Amino acid sequence: MTDHVGDEPRLPFEQAERRLFGACGVQLASRRVRLADPPVAVRVLEAGDGPPLVLVHGSGMSASTWAPLMPYLGHRRLIAFDLPGFGLSDAFDYRGRPLRSHAVAQLTSLLDALDLEHVPIIGTSLGGMWALCLAVDSPNRVAAVGSLGVPAVALPGMHGDPAFTALSTPVVRQLVARIGSPSVAITRRALARGAIGPRAAEQAPEGFFEVVHEGMRQPGYRTAMLSHMQLALRIGRPRPENLLSDSELRQLAVPVLMIWGDEDPYGGPEIGQRARALMPDARLEVIPGRHAPFLDDPQRCGALIDDLIRRAS
Repeated sequence: MTDHVGDEPRLPFEQAERRLFGACGVQLASRRVRLADPPVAVRVLEAGDGPPLVLVHGSGMSASTWAPLMPYLGHRRLIAFDLPGFGLSDAFDYRGRPLRSHAVAQLTSLLDALDLEHVPIIGTSLGGMWALCLAVDSPNRVAAVGSLGVPAVALPGMHGDPAFTALSTPVVRQLVARIGSPSVAITRRALARGAIGPRAAEQAPEGFFEVVHEGMRQPGYRTAMLSHMQLALRIGRPRPENLLSDSELRQLAVPVLMIWGDEDPYGGPEIGQRARALMPDARLEVIPGRHAPFLDDPQRCGALIDDLIRRAS
């Protein structure tokens, strides 16, 4: 599917983004880039100069939700993009191939389209899984991987919450997806009680929850969310074909940083500890928080990512 986002839901989303960017003190340029696989156009945000650093957002989010972390990422060319079906990228149905194949195809196509040969990639949640999958498949393209929060369904031990369980349960998922969030306030309360926790919700800058809420109102959101959740989980449990094997983790040739909230609702730091023990060059940092460490402590996350990139260089 390559339907373009219409103006009516797009304008409130862009207005919310401007408030968020202003609150975070970042100036971002936006452009559309055509991918080879899948053959859709994605929206890319760029800020700063220097060596490139690619940022991959989590499930149901968008490129602009990285804004709170961007001021702490040093003098780099920051590149964040809306995954197909999310934000202002073209609509996209994830059915038809394994989730890991989507990860490799999307990131490879993005790097090719931007003429990036070998770059560090930072991802949160689903974005962390995307980065790890590309590093396993094509280590020559990835200088380093930073994964913030549980990297979606990439590691054994991860589990869904009630919302993800409902979205990955046949019949129920269609009903749940139609409910949506009627207000920004409800979106904020739901995230504060669940995925990100009350402290991250309190510290989130102005515009952050408006961006999340308006992102959920974009025309492609429902199809992308339902179809990729169907590939990721079944009744709240990761589908086995998504998990990186012990053998793959042992052969991972790039430096890896995992930043984990000590109360991540999708799985505790012991998941990362097990993976770190298998990977040749991995570091695990546990900080107070839940599934969005970059909101709990953006300055600490920025310093850790800085150290990762220096180590990789």
